[in-house]
Amino acid sequence: MAATKTQAVNRLKEALLQLSDEATGDDIGKETRLDVVADLYLEELELEAELGNLAAGTVSLYRRVLKNWVRPALGQLQCHEVRVSRCDRVVRNARMKRSYDTAKLVKAALAGVCDYAVRHGAMDVNPVRSLRRLSRGGKKEILSLTTSQRIDLLAKLRAYGPTRQADSRGRSLGRRGRIWLDLPDIMEAMLSTGVRIGELLAMFGSDVDPDASTVTIGHHVVRVTGAGLRREHLRKGGVDGLLLIVPEWSMAMWERRREAAGDGPLFASFAGGLLDPSNVINRIEEAMKAIGYGWVTSHVFRKTVGLVLDEADRPSTAIADQLGNTVAVVERHYRKPRASNQANVAALEGMLDPSGL
Repeated sequence: MAATKTQAVNRLKEALLQLSDEATGDDIGKETRLDVVADLYLEELELEAELGNLAAGTVSLYRRVLKNWVRPALGQLQCHEVRVSRCDRVVRNARMKRSYDTAKLVKAALAGVCDYAVRHGAMDVNPVRSLRRLSRGGKKEILSLTTSQRIDLLAKLRAYGPTRQADSRGRSLGRRGRIWLDLPDIMEAMLSTGVRIGELLAMFGSDVDPDASTVTIGHHVVRVTGAGLRREHLRKGGVDGLLLIVPEWSMAMWERRREAAGDGPLFASFAGGLLDPSNVINRIEEAMKAIGYGWVTSHVFRKTVGLVLDEADRPSTAIADQLGNTVAVVERHYRKPRASNQANVAALEGMLDPSGL
């Protein structure tokens, strides 16, 4: 507490001046709040995205991670108060409440903010660099749909769509109800390719070649803060596109979607523009719960493609080519455990066979 009114006024002026400096970003120091540094860091990422050095989706992802996990816990701390133990609690909280992948993102985003602080003199060292390595833990069960489940689910989706063409008061949804009718085609499209939902929703009519029975996966849809939905060149993560031959059972759907789309999206919003992947994921989740398949997400369709190829004894390289992943990712996420000595067991069978004497 200040001893005099004059001292109190002077301290208030100093505090307001510090807040003004933080708000304008003219200078940051060890007393700058982490929230301010996070804002400056995101501005830097946005610039990198505009220059084409970073995917716009990455900026949106980091912004969301910082908002949901980092800012509530550390945002009001001054930079000199952001210690290893506090960073560790934030990352462990994400690991315990959500998943390894979420914790990994939180750690990466927080490390980026602290790196920015170090580069601009607000921190001496990056505390995130001292955190222990994250452990993924036991391998998750690979969820996929059996043949009978695929047939049953598709039939139920086709029957479910027409029931969702009116609101709770019986008023027709008109074009707004088309997403429910599109879900069976979305399922077919994902099962015939294994693409991610954001990549599928970025496909235009010109990406389908009926004569060659191929589809081109060369873009993905992201939501950019302040700019809305954007069709980004290349696939998720800035990875090169795929040219895939699709199975014959799916060609009628692809041709029908191509003819209806023209030069626009194969799966369009009610207004004719891009569909938001997050909204479609929510509609899929709602539909799956309604028809008795609550455990199925859009990613289960992609997992199913990988498992079907695995069960057909396709090598990891072939599965990776289909999904556009690395072999390491395929081995970890898309192949069920299998005996590693199938080629050797015939020789082992004769170890105690007396006829071999």
